[in-house]
Amino acid sequence: METSRRIRNVVWCALATMLACRGAVLAAEDNLPTSAYFTLENGLQVLLQEKHDLPLTGLALAIDLGTKDETEQTSGYAHLLEHMILFGAGSELDGETRLAELRRHGIAHNAHTDHDLMTFEISCPSADSIWALERLRQTVFFSRMDPLHLESEKRIIQEEILQLRDNPSHLGRLLVMERLFAGHAYSQPVYGDGSSIQAATVEQLQAFCDRRLVPGRCTLSVIGAFSLTEMEKEVRRSWGELEKKPALEATVLLAEDLKKSSEQQIELDIQESHLFFGWRAPDFNHEHRLALNLLVHILGRGLNPLLNQALRGGRQLAQQFDMSYLPWRSGGMILLHLTLREKDIRSAKNEVARFLRQLGSFNFSREDFRPQDRMYVLDFLRGAKNQMAYGTENFREAVLNMSVASARFLLLNRNPLNGAYLENVEKVSSSDLRRVARKYLSGKKWALLAITPQAEKKK
Repeated sequence: METSRRIRNVVWCALATMLACRGAVLAAEDNLPTSAYFTLENGLQVLLQEKHDLPLTGLALAIDLGTKDETEQTSGYAHLLEHMILFGAGSELDGETRLAELRRHGIAHNAHTDHDLMTFEISCPSADSIWALERLRQTVFFSRMDPLHLESEKRIIQEEILQLRDNPSHLGRLLVMERLFAGHAYSQPVYGDGSSIQAATVEQLQAFCDRRLVPGRCTLSVIGAFSLTEMEKEVRRSWGELEKKPALEATVLLAEDLKKSSEQQIELDIQESHLFFGWRAPDFNHEHRLALNLLVHILGRGLNPLLNQALRGGRQLAQQFDMSYLPWRSGGMILLHLTLREKDIRSAKNEVARFLRQLGSFNFSREDFRPQDRMYVLDFLRGAKNQMAYGTENFREAVLNMSVASARFLLLNRNPLNGAYLENVEKVSSSDLRRVARKYLSGKKWALLAITPQAEKKK
């Protein structure tokens, strides 16, 4: 049965950062006549939003299909399937002709696969919105799998795997995830290990996607300069024609807690050393996600990250560093990546551990101090909130960003929305930051990896 609701403006801000929720979208007030949400009878969820700032339209189709759906025998199949769809032949045109046609219309297109989802995205001139909508439908649901094309994409992906294994940033993240999520679907690399991909056949790839690449496991988001009435009519007509098919249940158990810390060191043909710290973190729908996102921003991102004090103070233990929090449907990871000299690895490790132990009692806000002292201290929490608000507004200016974020959000989110995103950001307190610091970082088990130059490079 179809449902239709109008969407509040604040919900779009939340969607833009993937921190909103479907419940609020469905229950929103009828005060935005230029936006709509509905579900087609075949199970496809659809979000439409008029946005006439620029004559552009962003289209995104998110599919509940990723490495979480793979086994050891099908490792890398999701990413291979993405390549076959994006660069393959449609029902009417061969791959090269189809790509040339997209370029003639000034259309940019891309696709991404991660552990949870596969996403296809298109940015086009608004005059071609309906045409691009049909091209997206044809590309994803009516691609033909040709054995010769499959062999070509295998070679491309094998080369990508070799290149990425030589990239310390990619390799470090991959190896840390293997340790943090040992025995779980998230421990598998998105690109696969190469052997399963090399052995894949058209029949095996088709069997892998048959009950996964179906409308009931997809969301379509279209945002841009178009007529809502015309776009909704076209979506219901063309996308409503897609057959309703039985879908495999996309169930992945929550990852278990990390049992013990681990440390590893490898050598690579590089000039400088890299040190990675990985911690297990809450999943996409966890109540601590927003507070932890703010904490990681304060510690390792933003204009003046707190870790500067520990790593780039008097001893200059790191040349560069970056910290990120990656929440997925069934688990999350905090990753700290340092670029440094090999002789500083031990000192940097000890300094990070010492610094994190103090976070449980750290004063992040001026509100933690006496009124007469507040003018003399930095308000890290206030600064992070301001930067997050600024980033959200910038994000909303790009229709493709909004389309991709909203499509992904509808598949990942399971929580009701209690207020707008930035309103919830304002509610986070210094006490909340100390609480999540103690739970996930201070003295907690980690996976540590050092990548150092090969012996001959050190001479």
